[in-house]
Amino acid sequence: MKIAPLLAIILTLGLGAAGFMYSGQQQTTMKLVIGAAAGPDGTTGLKAVNQNLEGSVASISGERKKAIEAANEAVTMLQRSAEELSAVENTLASEESKLEDMKEEVKEAKTSQEEIQKGLAELLAFFRTIFPDVTDLDQAVSELKSTVTENKEQVSTLSAELESKVTVREAAAKKVAAATVELEKLDGVNRRFEEEYRKNDDEFTVLAVDSRWKFVVFNAGKDSGIVAGDSSPLLVKRGDAMIAKLRVISVTGGQVVAEFKAEELPAGVMLEVGDRVFMQKPIGS
Repeated sequence: MKIAPLLAIILTLGLGAAGFMYSGQQQTTMKLVIGAAAGPDGTTGLKAVNQNLEGSVASISGERKKAIEAANEAVTMLQRSAEELSAVENTLASEESKLEDMKEEVKEAKTSQEEIQKGLAELLAFFRTIFPDVTDLDQAVSELKSTVTENKEQVSTLSAELESKVTVREAAAKKVAAATVELEKLDGVNRRFEEEYRKNDDEFTVLAVDSRWKFVVFNAGKDSGIVAGDSSPLLVKRGDAMIAKLRVISVTGGQVVAEFKAEELPAGVMLEVGDRVFMQKPIGS
C-alpha cells in the first residue's frame, strides 16, 4: 500500500521539472529580445539573437528530452510498481484466504480435541466402573491387559477341561450306543422267545392218523408260526402224559402234516384222533 504514493510523488516531480525548464526557456528568449532592442548602436542584433536563441533552444530541448525520458521512465516504473502492487495484493488476498482456512482448521481441531478429551473422560469413567482404583487411562489399560491375560489363561484351562470332558462323553456315548444295540438284540431275542413260548399254550387236536406211513394231520391255523422242518418241534399228549414227538412235514393253508417215530411211542400206545398237539417249549423254559 506504500509503493503507489511514492510513485505518484516521483511522477509529479518529473512533470514539475519539465515545466520549470520550459518556463526558463521562455524567460531567456524574452531577455534576448529585450537586449537586442536596447542595443547602443541602434541595431536590432536579430542574427545574434537567433544564434543565441538556437543555442538555448537546443540546450533546452536536450534538457526537455531528458526530462521527458525521465518522466517516461517514472511512468514505466509506476506501471511496473502498480503491477507489482497488484501481484502483492493478490498474494496477500491468497494468504488471507489461507489464513482463514487455517483458522477454520484450528477451530475444527479444537472441537475435535474437545470431543476426544470428552471421549477419554467417558472411557476413564467406564474403566473405573470395572477397576475402581485406576487414576488414568494408562493404568486402566494396564489393568485391562492383565485381566485379559488372566482370562485367556482361564479360557485355555477351561477349554482343555472341556475337551477332556467331550472326549469322555464321546467315549461314553459310543459305549451307550453299543450297549443300546446289544440291548435291542437281547430285546428282540426276548420278544421272539416270548412269542415262541406263548405258542406253547396253543393246543391243536389230531384230526387224522396214518399208522402205516407214520404221520398225523391237524389244523393249526394260518398264524400259528409252525413251519416245515426241525425248527418247529411238536409234542403229542394224551391226558398229562407226553406220548410222542412230531416233525412237521408240510403246512398248507394252516393244515399241518407231521411225522412221528413209532419206535419212540410207549409200549402198546398208538396215536389216535383227538390226541392233543403242543409246540415244544424253547430251551430255557
